Amino acid sequence: MPASLKHAEGTLRNLARASGIDLLAYRENHVTERVSRALEREGVEDADELARLMATDDTARERFRRSIAMVVTGLFRDAEQFQLLERELLPLVIGARRQLRIWSAGCADGSELYSVAIVLAQMALLDNAVLVGSDLLEENLVLAEQGVYGDVQLPTALRARMRWERRDLVRHPAPAGRWSVVLCRNVAIYLSAEAKQSLHQRLAGALATGGVLLLGRSERLSHHERLGLEPVAPHAYRRVT
Repeated sequence: MPASLKHAEGTLRNLARASGIDLLAYRENHVTERVSRALEREGVEDADELARLMATDDTARERFRRSIAMVVTGLFRDAEQFQLLERELLPLVIGARRQLRIWSAGCADGSELYSVAIVLAQMALLDNAVLVGSDLLEENLVLAEQGVYGDVQLPTALRARMRWERRDLVRHPAPAGRWSVVLCRNVAIYLSAEAKQSLHQRLAGALATGGVLLLGRSERLSHHERLGLEPVAPHAYRRVT
């Protein structure tokens, strides 16, 4: 971390309070890079000054929060994963279920969950589906509710099917109930080993028996069997117990 921050847990906690993000749950090198960039971007000398700035400047606070959360998304981002959902994973979990329950954990601006909803509509499965997106950042949820991506305004009827919640995946439990599909792509890669393990346990525990967890393209579970999961496709795991 920057020299003033590397061994100063108190300073890190000040930044966490000012930003509203539990920075201790994130990988040290990720926080190091993001703080260094923020110091340069905001024109401040050290992390303590950055914390003071965020306490009074909402725009600076939002920039820092988005840099930590790494908001990189878009409709059908990593298109092959949505093809996998349509061709293999959704048929796998439908079975005799009357209702699909899908949670986008760390939904960013909502484009991931909207992409799933479009796939469901194409499969004639949307009408009886429950779709919930959760994210750490309130500003992301505002964007999700608007459903505008570039020049595309998603239909009101589609937007009305969504439910958005503020939820910190590091500290908060999963939404109530058991889920047919949980998507948590490219979130855990920024977390510390302990926080990542805890998150994976929480995600696995949120699945219904036979439900599927889909991770990002660079992610794998090293001990999936301990979570009661089995691999069913690249970066996808089904709950078996």
